[in-house]
Amino acid sequence: MGGHILNEAMVDYREKQHNLVKGIVGVTPYSPHKDESINDKENAIQEGLAERILRNDFKAIKASDIYVLDILNEGLGTITELGIILGMKYQAQKIIDKYDSVDFRKLDTKTQDDVLEAYTVVNKPVLIYCSDIRQGHGKPYNDPDRAEFSTNQFVYGAVLELTNGVGFISWEKVLEELEKLGASK
Repeated sequence: MGGHILNEAMVDYREKQHNLVKGIVGVTPYSPHKDESINDKENAIQEGLAERILRNDFKAIKASDIYVLDILNEGLGTITELGIILGMKYQAQKIIDKYDSVDFRKLDTKTQDDVLEAYTVVNKPVLIYCSDIRQGHGKPYNDPDRAEFSTNQFVYGAVLELTNGVGFISWEKVLEELEKLGASK
């Protein structure tokens, strides 16, 4: 579960979300705020902290079966994770495309494993929401400088790509989708 934890209110919000998801049968959430080796702000060893954060979060990204991301403009780490997931899926698709016209049975075992792993990565569901209370109210505006809320369009393009054109969904819809995915395991 990706989302910024830059203040106490967001840490509390992430804890509430973690507990809700933890209650879904078939779903075991990973929440970075629970990783005290990098997110115990009072006691974490500062030396090598950036490297530990990258290593721990990247390991969790690779190990995840489902991605749930809260994309907020100020959440630079989460936006970076969004890009990593997009890059992983693009690279996996390149592997699939490379061997698409080849008889799978004629590939060596390592290549077969790589292709199967690529299919796994490409097929991992991505659920993206935006908890900014200004987003999603459908209010029209005539002056773009007076828009109440806007997502960077490059970031939104990544959101659309990863969600097969769905874009942002509500937190409630995230929970519904997790219920379905958990039940299908």
